[in-house]
Amino acid sequence: MSKKNDDFFKEKKPWSEVKDQLLGCYFKPYVQKILYTRKPLEYIDCFAGKGKFDDGKPGSPLIALDLIEECLTTTKMASPQIRTTFIDLNYADDLRNNLQGYQDVNIVSGKYEDHILRLLRGSRNRNVFLYIDPYGIKALRCSLFDSFAIAPFNSIELLINLNSFGFIREACNALGIQLQLDDPTLFDDLVEYDPTKLTATDKSVQDLNEIAGGNYWQAIIKDYKAGRINGYEAEERFAEQYCRRLSQSYAYVLNMPLRIKPGQRPKYRMIHLTNHPDGCLLMVDNICSRWEAWQDVQNGGQFTLFQEDVNNQSVDEDEIRRKVEDHYSQFSEYTSLNESMAQFFMKYGPICKTKDIRDALKDLEGYGNLQVLRDPAVTGTGRPSKFMEEKTNKQKVSLRWAR
Repeated sequence: MSKKNDDFFKEKKPWSEVKDQLLGCYFKPYVQKILYTRKPLEYIDCFAGKGKFDDGKPGSPLIALDLIEECLTTTKMASPQIRTTFIDLNYADDLRNNLQGYQDVNIVSGKYEDHILRLLRGSRNRNVFLYIDPYGIKALRCSLFDSFAIAPFNSIELLINLNSFGFIREACNALGIQLQLDDPTLFDDLVEYDPTKLTATDKSVQDLNEIAGGNYWQAIIKDYKAGRINGYEAEERFAEQYCRRLSQSYAYVLNMPLRIKPGQRPKYRMIHLTNHPDGCLLMVDNICSRWEAWQDVQNGGQFTLFQEDVNNQSVDEDEIRRKVEDHYSQFSEYTSLNESMAQFFMKYGPICKTKDIRDALKDLEGYGNLQVLRDPAVTGTGRPSKFMEEKTNKQKVSLRWAR
């Protein structure tokens, strides 16, 4: 049973701020877009906590509910349906107190893994969004994520907080290896509600296989033990292969390493899963915007000469253009713009905003390298359309490489 750690909720830590900002900035445009599907939305916060920290700052439940109310107030869609559920093992009573005043809120006392399948049984043909910010890594059973992907929902999206260094630490414990890092402070401010602690047993190995969705992590730890990679490379390889494993069930998997200081090792990774290209592109722009905002905080508002991506790598505009040309030169058949861009980000990661890709595509069209079909093909004044953006039920773009 999970322990009750009241100190965790005394004040909202910087890591919680970063995670909740990523959720909040994505969730508003997501809800606005989902309402146009004319299908109900099921939002579930799987580890809701108290809903509000003792210092008065909102937790993820209040952030989501406020954004839902804002969207419902401004939408032009008739009779939108949004159902919200908040799960917590120890703080259901606190949740009820802190969420008073919000309508149609379902609060579940217990473990997410014990209740989630029951809660989703009534969600056929609904749009489902799961926010999974677990108290420890044990709750991240990959088989559950696989089952969500094949359920009869209208759409499914997951935003998962993965404590990737925590996984590496416990993986070393399970295989009887000591994790040694040149940054002894790495785990100092990695505050967890209920940290997972594993020992060198067969059960621990099986638990980690369940979390990872396979035993591929064992080869990573063995390479670390042999000195072929260091602990940071082990974490990066695990995150990459974990996302690759999730891509067996989800078409689009995005990985955002979370840092607070420039050059800092990522202590968490936010993983976004969806089978819809529009959701992928929306999250790409959100990730890039959040990263830009945090760069401003980190740099004290000072101008920086080189743009960096979420992996702290310098981003060169010419390199992005070369990647765009290489990617789109493979399209011999007409493919939708959004689908092709989502495939680009699956190949290269969220290295830039979607606008940067669209601008590059306009140039390629102008050079005669790209053939583009637009619907509608002409404007209201009868001129050829030139837009390079798809909008639901309003405009569509298909393109292919010129032969």
